[in-house]
Amino acid sequence: MSINMEFWYMNTSPKHSDFKVLIVDDNPLNLKLLSVFAKKWNLDFDLSTNGKEALLLAKKTNYELILMDVQLPDMCGVEVVEMIKSTGSQSHVIYLTGMDNMKDTEMDVLLKPYDPMVLKEKINMLKLKEMAA
Repeated sequence: MSINMEFWYMNTSPKHSDFKVLIVDDNPLNLKLLSVFAKKWNLDFDLSTNGKEALLLAKKTNYELILMDVQLPDMCGVEVVEMIKSTGSQSHVIYLTGMDNMKDTEMDVLLKPYDPMVLKEKINMLKLKEMAA
């Protein structure tokens, strides 16, 4: 039995141009994979490989969603989000991590390796909430 990998990132979402996403991950492979999904899902997104760069981008742009790796080379992803939120940002955050202990927190967490369709479903739910607001 063969699996059609194209199904995992089908483009079934209409583009909602006001829905901006910041993707933060220091692993080039993870960043590439997330950017492929984001393009296929018609997301308007920016990429960052570290906490300092993410902070600068978040100062310039109001993101509806931040996909945040927890372990970054220069800062902890949770601390980066706290700093972004301290500026009044209302961005929703989904933490992408391999740290199993984070799943028991109140944070929105996807454990690596995660199912891309679960991520897509979360994003679509956020888009619907944003459009209804």
